[in-house]
Formats: sequence, structure tokens, C-alpha cells
Amino acid sequence: MARRGKRTLVRAAMGLLSTLAGGLLVLRPFASESLLVLILAVALVIAAVAEAVQGTRQAPARWILGGMYLVGATILIVWPHVPLIAVGVVVGLLLIATGMLEIWSGLISTAPLPSFLVGAAVGGLSVSLISGVVTLIFGLVSGLWMDAVSFPMSLMLGARMLLVGIGLLVDLWYPPTGFGRPTELQRVIGRLIALALAAGLIVTGVNADGGRPSPSDFYTTDLPEKVVPGLLLRAAATGSGGITGSAIRMLYATTDLNGDRVVASGLLYVPASTAGDSLPLVVWAHGETGSAPACAPSVRGVASGGLEVVPQLLGLGYAVFAPDGIGEGPNGAPSVLVGESGGHAILDGIRAVGQVPGMRLGAAVVWGFSAGTHSALWAGQLQGTYAPDVILAGIAVDAPIFDPAMTIADQVTRGAPTELPSYVLTSYAAAYPEIRVSDYLSVPEQLRTVEVSARCGGVGWAVANWAAVLGAHGAWAAPAGSGVLGTRLSQNAVVVVPMPLLVTQGVDDPVVANSLTDVAVGGRCHAGQVLEYHRYPGLGHQSPARPDAPQLADSLSWISARFAGQTAINTCG
Repeated sequence: MARRGKRTLVRAAMGLLSTLAGGLLVLRPFASESLLVLILAVALVIAAVAEAVQGTRQAPARWILGGMYLVGATILIVWPHVPLIAVGVVVGLLLIATGMLEIWSGLISTAPLPSFLVGAAVGGLSVSLISGVVTLIFGLVSGLWMDAVSFPMSLMLGARMLLVGIGLLVDLWYPPTGFGRPTELQRVIGRLIALALAAGLIVTGVNADGGRPSPSDFYTTDLPEKVVPGLLLRAAATGSGGITGSAIRMLYATTDLNGDRVVASGLLYVPASTAGDSLPLVVWAHGETGSAPACAPSVRGVASGGLEVVPQLLGLGYAVFAPDGIGEGPNGAPSVLVGESGGHAILDGIRAVGQVPGMRLGAAVVWGFSAGTHSALWAGQLQGTYAPDVILAGIAVDAPIFDPAMTIADQVTRGAPTELPSYVLTSYAAAYPEIRVSDYLSVPEQLRTVEVSARCGGVGWAVANWAAVLGAHGAWAAPAGSGVLGTRLSQNAVVVVPMPLLVTQGVDDPVVANSLTDVAVGGRCHAGQVLEYHRYPGLGHQSPARPDAPQLADSLSWISARFAGQTAINTCG
């Protein structure tokens, strides 16, 4: 009797745990693939135990099923960087096996066969058929539908766990008699309620999340052999967003930090009417948006990267090119504040713009904000050696990052309201193998960081709550300027920009401290840089490419002067 009570208690506990885990999975609150794999592995362990507690000597098939779930969890845990498609296949095969076993054992539950063949049918024919058919469908969906945005394997496994968890609880209240005929209706209703709950939670999760844009098939391409940097790989007209002109989405080849050819993307805007033999080009280097493919402004909209004055720029007769960072749009390693990668992407993007049919490209001015200023400055620094064929008339930067080591260390120390340190740490860990995220962040902080980077800012309602419970508040375990990370950040400092430079800075910027910009400007003035510097009291961290930005008028005036070939004003004095 005591043994039966203990078994009942275990089943009740696993029913509750399976229900909670299933609800978590179907709410799909994660954007990070690595975090998803971890949670799926834990969920498979819970599913294994939930199946095993239903097994008996007379019904050993549940034990076998639990073992299969444990094998699936082990595969996900020991396989580093498991591909998303493999996760879907593993989960799909487990669910297909589960569904087929339940259907089979339900259909032959009254046949005089060995118990291991009929042992899964503990709930009666109707319950087994409903559970088996639904689980089989879940498995087919998980194995055949790959989607990095909705994570169908998470949804399907979560729905199955809700089915099992609520089923365990209902069966404790309405235990089967024989094959459950007297209480089978109640237990069938319990399974239907579980399915309805799963559907409701999926809808709730989608609505709470607000939707996640993802790169379309346009961003998937193979690089030709011996491709040259700056080669235009693909160009296609896209929605113009009501502008007077045309918008063209582009893919092109560029070079990463290691000299390897990679694919980059961006959006080109061309005015409807032009005058003269060539078009001046404004290149917008966007601020921090994240470090995953879905974070690309060409995917999310250029306004996400701070560019809102495209109509005004087109009205002035300029073409506008907004490149994404490497690792945004097409799949690839992220490159936030990795100088060579960012500079190459801008310079090769300008080369690719010149290959768009009908494009008559003239001089270019690179205009950047916050994290994008680092790539803009590196483009100016590398132009003479990497792309002497590209004509750069000047570089304009707002809230600039000249020295990543000083900027990131300052932001981490102050607890600045930005996720840039998270993007930088994940990018540098990808770019430099000797950098380990675990040297700088605790485990809860690591989970938060990978989610922030994949989600393109913020952590979502669920991870934010878990991070707080686990003690993740954005603090680093080691200073950002220490160790190999500090060394690599310092190596990515901007040294010299041999062309006119405009610097604008909000005095009250909480993200990029104006004191750092003052020091950087002073150093460049001392080195003889031709530089115009404007400070704006009362201005925080705001893109200069917004219609209401106080920096906009000065920036546009300076850009116009560069295209006109006027002598640059030098405020270094």
C-alpha cells in the first residue's frame, strides 16, 4: 500500500513537471538556438522520467520509451553546436516512435501477445489512439518543418509533454479499470483539454513575443569559387516603403577578419530622378541592433538601425546604401566592433553598389551612429590599402567608438543602458577562439547574453524573469578590459583616418560617454586630423538620422560640403 502511494506521488510530481515544462516550450520564449537546445535537452530528460514512471513489469514498453528519450537528450547535450535541422530530426523521430507505439499497442491491446508489445496502452483504446495519432503528427511536423523563428520542434515536444503531464494527473483522479472503460471518457476529455491548452499557449506566446522577423531565402546563397571581394552576388527590388525612388536588396562578397570570403547584405535606395553623370552615395553604418542574422536592418527595416531620413537624402539627390554587419542577414559569425570585418563590409558594399545595373556611382560619404561608427572609421582607415578604387569624400560619426576597450569597459562599469557589451562579447568569442565567454560571465549571465544577442535587443518576458531569479543582472565576473578580451578590444582601436572627419556627440549620452569622445577628439587633433566637432547639450543617445535629431542639420550640411568638394572646416584650432 505504501509502495502504491509512493508511486502515485511520483506520478503526480512528474505530471506537474511535464505540464510546466510543456507549457514553457509551447510559449516559445527563446530566440537563441543554443539556449533552445539546452532547454530541449532538459525537457527530454523530464519526458523520459514521465514515460518511465508509467512503466510496470506488465507494461515495460514505457521504460523502453523513457530510455529513447534519454538517448535523445544525450545526443543534444554531447553534440557541440548541433545544427537546428538535427534537433528537429531527433525530436521528430522520438515523437514518431512514441506515437506509433501508442497506436500499435492500443490497436492490439486485447490480443494475446507479450506484454512489451501492448504495454504502452495503459489508458484504453480511445486514449491510446488519440494520444498516438496526435503525437505522430507532432513528430512529423517537428522532423519536416525547420524554422529558426518559431522553433516547431519546441512547440511539438511541448504539446506532447502537456498531453502526458495532464494525462498523468487526470489518470490519477480517474484511474483506468481494466482498459479504462468506466473512466475512459473523462480521460479522453483530459487529453483534449491538454491539446486545447497547448494551442492556446502557442497563440499566447506568439502574441506576447510580438513576432520575430527572419531572413528570407534571398539571403541564402553559395559563394562562387575564387570570388573577389566586392562582387555583387544578387540584387532584387523590394518594397520602397513609400519613398520616391527605388529600393534594392543586395548580397555581395566581402572579407572577414581572417581573410576568408563571406556573404554580406544591405539595402540600396536610389532617387527617382537624378542629375549629373554620377550619383553621390551616402553609406549608413547602423547602430547596435544585435548580432544574429535576424537582426539585420535589411530584414527588420532600416529604421531599426537608426536610419529614418531616407526620403530627405533621396530628395537631396543622393543614393543611400545601408549595409548590414557581417553575420546579420546571411548566416555567419557576428562581427560587432571587429574593425577589419566591419570596414571591409562597408568598402566592399560600395564596390557592389557600383555594379547594380544603371547605377552611376560617384564619391561616397560614410555616416555612422554608435556601434556603426567603429565600422565607418575602420572603412576610412583601410580604404587606402584595401580598396583604393573606392572614393571616400569623408566620414561622419555620431556617438563614436574609437577605442572599443575603453568604451566597453566604461559601459560595463557604469551599467550603461545598452546591450552592446553582450553583442561584442559574443562577436569576439566567435572571431577570436582564445576568448571564452565563461571567463567574463557567470552561467546565468551567459544564458542571458546569448538570448540578448539572438533576440536583437532585450531578453523577452520569460528569460528576463528567469535571469532575475538566477541572479543575472548584467554584471561581469571579470573586467571587460582584462585578459585576452581586453587585448583584442585594444587591437581594434582606430588609429588614423586620412580623410575629413565629422564628429557629433550628445553631452548627456548615457551609452557612449561624451568624456570618451572628448578624449578621442583631442588625441586626433593632436595628431593633425582634419576634424569638425559638435557637442549637443541635453542630447542623449539618439541617431543623427532622425527627422527630429538636433545633429541632422549639421550632418547634412557637412555631407553636402564633402560632395561639393569644399575645403573641410577644422575645429581643432
